[in-house]
Amino acid sequence: MSDSIGILIFDSSAYTRSLLVERIARINGSFLHAYQSISLVDAKQLPHQTSLVVLNHHTQDIQPFEFIAELKTSNPELHVMVIVSPGNEKRTMDPLRLAGKIDALFEKPIDPEALAQHVSEQVHHLSGKQRMANENLNLLRFLPTGSLRRIFEKPEPGRAELFDMTVMFTDIRDSSRLISESSAQTYFARLNTVLGEQARLIRLHDGMVVKTTGDGLLAIFEGAARCHLALKCAHAIQHCALIQKASVGLGISDGLVLTGILGTPEHLHFDVIGMHVHLASRLCAMAQAGEILATQETIDKAHFEFSSQPLTEKITVRGFDNPVSCSHIQPNY
Repeated sequence: MSDSIGILIFDSSAYTRSLLVERIARINGSFLHAYQSISLVDAKQLPHQTSLVVLNHHTQDIQPFEFIAELKTSNPELHVMVIVSPGNEKRTMDPLRLAGKIDALFEKPIDPEALAQHVSEQVHHLSGKQRMANENLNLLRFLPTGSLRRIFEKPEPGRAELFDMTVMFTDIRDSSRLISESSAQTYFARLNTVLGEQARLIRLHDGMVVKTTGDGLLAIFEGAARCHLALKCAHAIQHCALIQKASVGLGISDGLVLTGILGTPEHLHFDVIGMHVHLASRLCAMAQAGEILATQETIDKAHFEFSSQPLTEKITVRGFDNPVSCSHIQPNY
C-alpha cells in the first residue's frame, strides 16, 4: 500500500460511480476512495497518498470550480481529471483547464476504455515519479551536508558535476577461501556485518557510501577536511576489522571526480568516475590485509599523525601524466 497511488473518485450518481470504481479498481498499483459529493472532502487535506482525482460532474451537482482550484493550489503535483457534458458545461471548465487546474477534460458520453487507459498511464507515470522520489530520499540519507546535495535536487539521468573529493575503496581479503569454507548464508551474514560497520564508520566521518563492490565498498569524502576525515576513517575501519577478525585492504586517492546520476527514469543510481577513482581502486587491490595505501598528495593534505612508508616504486595510472607517489600507512591501533 505504501507504494500505491491513491485515487479519489467523485460522482453523485451511484450507478456511474460504481462503473468508474469497478473499471479503475482493475489498475495495478492503485487504491481508491469514492465519494458521492465533493462536499465530503476538504480539498486542502486529501486522504494520505492521494495523487489522482477523477470528478464526474453532473448538471444537478454543486459547482466544483472553487473545489477544483483549491485542489491544485494545495496539491500542485495532483493530477485532476474532470468528466463533463459537451457544450456549455465543457466551456465553463475550459478556463480551469487553461489555468492548469484541470489536467484532463473528458466529454460525455465517456469511453470507459479510453478513460481507464488514461488513468492507467497516469498511475504508471506517478509511480515512476514516486520511485524516483523514494530513491532520492534514500540517497540523501547517506549524503554529507556539502555541495553534493545539489546533484540530487533534480535526480535525472545524465545529471553530473565535477567535485574535488577523496575516494576510498575497501576490500575484504581472502574471500574465496571464506566462501569455500562456509555456507552461503554464513558468508553473506558475515559480509553484511563487516560492510555494515564500514558504512557506519564512513557516515560517522562525514563520508558517503556510493556502492558496494562485492566484498567491499566505494566511498567518497568532500569538503576542506576530506583527506583528514578519510584517513581517520580508514584507521577506524582497520581497527574494527581487527576486532572482527576480518582481513581488509584500503586504497585512497584525492582529486577531481565526476559525480552523477546514471540509469533510466525507472531505476537511477548515483556513481563516481575518473582517474582518482581508478587510482584508489588500484591502490586497494595492491594493499595487503590490514594495510592502507594512499597517494602522497592525500597524506600531505590530511595533517594526520600516523606511520607511513613510501612505496618502493611509483604507480603508473592511465590519465596521469607522471607516475604517482604513494605510501603504505600503518594503522595506529
